[in-house]
Amino acid sequence: MDYAGMLKESWEKLLAEMVHLVLFALVGWLLCFTLILIPTVFAGWVRGILAYVREGRPPDFDELWNFDDYLPTALMILLGGLALLVGYTLFFIPGLILSVWWLYAMYFLLDRDMGVVEAFGASKDLVSSDGFGVHLVVYLVLLLLSALGGALYGIGGFFTTPFGMIFLSLAYLDGTATGRVEEEY
Repeated sequence: MDYAGMLKESWEKLLAEMVHLVLFALVGWLLCFTLILIPTVFAGWVRGILAYVREGRPPDFDELWNFDDYLPTALMILLGGLALLVGYTLFFIPGLILSVWWLYAMYFLLDRDMGVVEAFGASKDLVSSDGFGVHLVVYLVLLLLSALGGALYGIGGFFTTPFGMIFLSLAYLDGTATGRVEEEY
């Protein structure tokens, strides 16, 4: 995986649609205050940013309150969140492993129309086939971006959220480009 190239491309894509992407993140964060819309926002971010990376069209704001896949997305957030909470709280290392294994689960759920358990499995298979360390670097980059975004009282998150989502989308597309995952699923 070409991390430097992906970071450069993420930066270029962020700059090309900076205002639109920052507003997309801002509206998403504001909608999350309603709590009930959190699954629609997460799904909208994935669908919107993935379409931007794949097709070059700026994310559609309607994606942020699109209730397609609401229940599977909410279930994935709930089950994944509980498993990660237990993993990080009790043991830390299992939480880290699950975080990396499940990096792309939401992408498989939404992009490939998989079920929740199947999407978790497809993400784990992708990470395992490329090598855990390859995707650990992706996860660490996302953690760094999150820390940078929170450094300015969270305001930086309006920039680092779309940047991180672009980077993660590029990693997902890079990992699935060879068709390894499609062969099994």
